[in-house]
Amino acid sequence: MLLSMIWGVAACTPNKTNPRTDLAWPWWPTQMQISDLTRVGRPDADGIRPLEVRVLFTDVDGDPTKACGSLEIAVTREAENDEAVVERLSLDDRDTSMSYFEPVTGCYLVPMMLDLPGLVEGRRLRIEVVYEGRDGARLSERRGFDLPFSLAE
Repeated sequence: MLLSMIWGVAACTPNKTNPRTDLAWPWWPTQMQISDLTRVGRPDADGIRPLEVRVLFTDVDGDPTKACGSLEIAVTREAENDEAVVERLSLDDRDTSMSYFEPVTGCYLVPMMLDLPGLVEGRRLRIEVVYEGRDGARLSERRGFDLPFSLAE
C-alpha cells in the first residue's frame, strides 16, 4: 500500500522531463549586455584582484537565458593602445557553460586577470564582448568600467 502511494505521488507530479531535440527552440538569446553587476573581485593568494565581467543574455520575451555559441571578452585601458586581455569561451560545451553561469544573477561570470600597467583606482577600462550564437546571431557590446580601487593590494 505504501509503495503504491509513493508511486502514485511520484507519477502525478513530474518536475523534470527528458529533453526533446525535435522541436525548434524559441528561447535563443536575442539580446546581450555587459551587466551592471560587473565588478572587481576578491584578491587571490598573491593579492591580485580579478575583474569579474558578467554577461547577461535575454530571450525574445526579455527573460534571462543561457547561450549556446562562442563568447569573447576583451579588456583594455580606455584611450590606450594596449594589447587586449582576451578570454574566449565555448558555450557549446555544457560543462564550460555551466561552470561560468550564475543561476542567481542569470549571468555568465567570467573572471579576468588583467596584466595591464597602471590599474589603479579611477582607471577607466574598456570591456568589449562579442557573442556568435549557434543559431547564427552575432551580438556585441562595449562598455567603460571605472576601477573603484587598485587591482593589486
